[in-house]
Amino acid sequence: MQILPLKQLRLMLAFLLTGFILSQAYRTVGGVLSVPLKNEFQLDNETLSSIVGSFHVTFGSLQLLIGIWVDCFGIRRTILSFAPFTVIGAVLSGMATSPGMLLLGQILLGLGCAPAFLVCIVLISRNFPAQKFAPMYGIALGLGSIGLIFTSTPVAMISDAFGWRACFYILAVGSFLSWLLIYFTVKDIDDSVDFSLSFKQKMLNALRAVSGYKVLFKMRHTWGIFSLLFVCYAAFLTLRGLWLGPLLVERFGQSLVFAGNLALVLSIISLFSPSLFGRFDPGSGNRYKFLCSVPWVMVVGFIVLAFSSSLWVSVACTVVIAIVNSCSVWQVADIRDIYPKEMQGRALALGNSAFFLGVSFMQSISGNAHAILAINGMDVFASVFFMCAIVMTGGIVGYILLRR
Repeated sequence: MQILPLKQLRLMLAFLLTGFILSQAYRTVGGVLSVPLKNEFQLDNETLSSIVGSFHVTFGSLQLLIGIWVDCFGIRRTILSFAPFTVIGAVLSGMATSPGMLLLGQILLGLGCAPAFLVCIVLISRNFPAQKFAPMYGIALGLGSIGLIFTSTPVAMISDAFGWRACFYILAVGSFLSWLLIYFTVKDIDDSVDFSLSFKQKMLNALRAVSGYKVLFKMRHTWGIFSLLFVCYAAFLTLRGLWLGPLLVERFGQSLVFAGNLALVLSIISLFSPSLFGRFDPGSGNRYKFLCSVPWVMVVGFIVLAFSSSLWVSVACTVVIAIVNSCSVWQVADIRDIYPKEMQGRALALGNSAFFLGVSFMQSISGNAHAILAINGMDVFASVFFMCAIVMTGGIVGYILLRR
């Protein structure tokens, strides 16, 4: 097996991360554009959350298959095969003349972005020392927040100046350039894949590999780990990627640019906080007690956010939630530590699936939150954020009881 120089591996990781950066932009652009999208297509909160959440449904439901696909066909072939759908989805979203067309665009974006982060994780897991996994994962996750930076003030300004459609067209161009960059630079990283096998044989191997997930599901701690993965990032992204703009515009009467500026602050936090959590990783023997306590800070933040009538208290809560959300670095490092090497790829894919199916679930129920959990005298945002706090509580308790 060819051993690539560390410098070359880092460069290829950086090139693969361009796809993840764009993936982060696609998954959060709806949060800033939610107001113009609602006005353009006359959408209610439930319909909007369903359309935006369709990206996460597609993305999350494909993670298990993407994990097998990477094992059978390699990192390079996987990302080059799926990424073109992001260009098609972004153009279709920009051209949308109906909610159905916008929905199809979001589904195609979820399909194209499905392998974007998993290929980065697999590259790190296979080629870097075990003790470097948490710091490298934190850096990779943080760099993905460059995409969040674009979907903050820049998107708000572009939308105000040129219309919301221009944002999707710009992202489509970025996706095409990313595909070209990966095509010409990411090579020689799939020595473990047997390319001599026929396509039919690879598909048969892939089908057999599906049964390997049964072993994971039989492990008690798997359900504990993924119950926490299911809720933390989902709650943060429901706030950042869907409700932040409407909250600031409708509850506090702020402008779309103000919402974009706060989104920019959260994105900058997300750029640096994962690497900070990775650097201070407590290690496999101590992560459990930290992960039993730290996520409760997010729960408190959402409860305060639900009932706060102060703009700046609400802003402070969003900042705290953005920082604490980066404890997900420890959760993924935990997966790498407790499963044997031959199961890590599937476990990481399952973790990714929990991440983004959680986002889809949280965003979907948030659109119905006011009907399910109406709070007398409070607006829809009180119901949304209180619902987030309840779901997070369930996930944390599940982790405490099952992971130990």
